Amino acid sequence: VRAESDESYLGYERWLPTAPKVEKPRTVFNAATLAYIGDCIYELYARRHFLFPPLSIEEYNDQVTAVVRCEAQDALLQELLHSDFLSKDERDVLRWGKNISSAKTRTKKRAGVAVYNRASSLETLIGFLYLTNINRLEKLMLKLGFSTGSSIQTILEETNSSKAI
Repeated sequence: VRAESDESYLGYERWLPTAPKVEKPRTVFNAATLAYIGDCIYELYARRHFLFPPLSIEEYNDQVTAVVRCEAQDALLQELLHSDFLSKDERDVLRWGKNISSAKTRTKKRAGVAVYNRASSLETLIGFLYLTNINRLEKLMLKLGFSTGSSIQTILEETNSSKAI
């Protein structure tokens, strides 16, 4: 059986690890756990996005770090919220994820509690979609600007340029 072209990456059917089968993740996991999973998946997308063209490890790290910071995640989330891309259920997951409490005081001091909480809500949604609908997750990540090909302009630059408008 041949994989669909939109489900393959570098000749493999899936590039993400297979998610465990969970019918109702909100009844099994709390929002913090889904955000924990979502943080990992988000970073995998960021690392994949900046894989091409080949860079030095320091350049990879700088680019990935720029888009995984809560400020960048919040900016991307704001773009999503101003569009009609998200379903009602996805917006409910965002609201649920925004109420996570954490001891990451250094990050909260740097970015502020509201920014940190909104970024956590995006991670919660990503974790939720990873467990429930990988195809919708892929569409979400593409909407956020992540790709599998060469990235000419970084996601953060795109976000900053849209803020200037």
